[in-house]
Amino acid sequence: MQESAVRDLVSRVVDMGFSTDSRMLVHAVYTVSCMSIETFTRKLEVFRSFGFSKDECMEMFRRAPGLLRTSEEKLKLGFEFFMNHTKFEKSVLVLRPMCLMHSLEERVIPRYRVLQILKSKKLFNKKEPSFINVLNLSEKEFLEKFISKFGDDAEELLATYRGDSLDSSKE
Repeated sequence: MQESAVRDLVSRVVDMGFSTDSRMLVHAVYTVSCMSIETFTRKLEVFRSFGFSKDECMEMFRRAPGLLRTSEEKLKLGFEFFMNHTKFEKSVLVLRPMCLMHSLEERVIPRYRVLQILKSKKLFNKKEPSFINVLNLSEKEFLEKFISKFGDDAEELLATYRGDSLDSSKE
């Protein structure tokens, strides 16, 4: 890539609100270099179709530039799940857009189901954990805090987590 092309990309992302001091600048430059302006705009339109303002879209991009390298289909499914099932406010997604990059099938939905079972059985001693924080736990931390810890229910919880549950109506 020629130097002038790189300068143009840097200029574009700086115009989008990235600081030249930001650690995310290089990720933003990479993201805009990976797609046409039309594709970039089309992906932002997916955000807009879920009610996000242009400023909210740009804030999400600044917080997680790689988010726009996610397929439009995955973005739509993520927005639908987080806004309709978990009832996240838009502000949560604006502040923590990385959650949209997690695998729905392998991480988000299994953890959501486990938390729903724990909640239905009233197994949380204190307050219910924040789902957004639960998503960021490593596999090991999640298994320790939300499966192994509940000895009597661990088998059911693990089966649900792995998708082996015979009764999948518990959502």
